[in-house]
Amino acid sequence: MLTELFIAVSLFAAPAAGPAPATPDEFSDRAPTANDAAEADLETALNNLELPIDLHHVDAFVETADGLHMQVDYHIALGHVTIATSMDEDGTGVARLILNQRVLAEQEFVNGKVTTESTAFGALTDEEAHLLVASVYQVWDHDGVIKVLAETRGLLCSLAAGISGLAIAAGAFAGCELATTGLGTAACVSLGTGLGKQTGAIVHDKCQNAQN
Repeated sequence: MLTELFIAVSLFAAPAAGPAPATPDEFSDRAPTANDAAEADLETALNNLELPIDLHHVDAFVETADGLHMQVDYHIALGHVTIATSMDEDGTGVARLILNQRVLAEQEFVNGKVTTESTAFGALTDEEAHLLVASVYQVWDHDGVIKVLAETRGLLCSLAAGISGLAIAAGAFAGCELATTGLGTAACVSLGTGLGKQTGAIVHDKCQNAQN
C-alpha cells in the first residue's frame, strides 16, 4: 500500500513579466505555411513550442492513496485545459488531455503498460492545435506544478511524459496537415512522431529535475 500523500497548489497571481502572451490568432503567424513547409524540422517546431504562452489559474495536485492520481488544470485563450492521470496499484489506469470537458488525447494502461491510445484534434484549427500543445509543453515549467512534482516519486514522470508526448505529437500532426499544402501526410506524421518523442523525453526530464 502506498503511503497517502496529498498536495494541492493553486496560483492566481499575475504572470511574471516577459514577452507578451500569445493568442490563437497570433499563432497563425507561427504555424507552418506552404512556402516554408519543406524546411520545417524538429528544432524549428520545438522552438515554436517554447514561445511564451499566458497560463492562467494553474492548479495541480498529486495523490498516492490507493494508486497514483495526478491532475493539472489551467486556462489558456482556448479555455480550460486538464491533464489528468489515474493508475490503481495493479497498474490499471488512464491518462487524458481535456479541453473544455472534451477529451482530445487518451492513454489506457493495464499492468502499468499502455494498451490503447487515441486522439481527437480534428475540430481544432492549426493555430488552436499549436496553442494547446505549446501550453502542454510549457505547463511543466510552471512554479505551481514544479512544487507538486518536487514532493513525488515513482511512475509520475513517465505518465506525465507519456500523455504530453502523445498530445503534442497529435497536435503537431493536425496543425501540419491543416496549415501546409503539399507537404504530405507522411511528412506530417514524421514531424508529429519525432516531436512527440522529443518533447516527451524533455517533459520526463523536467519532472525528474523537479523531484531532485
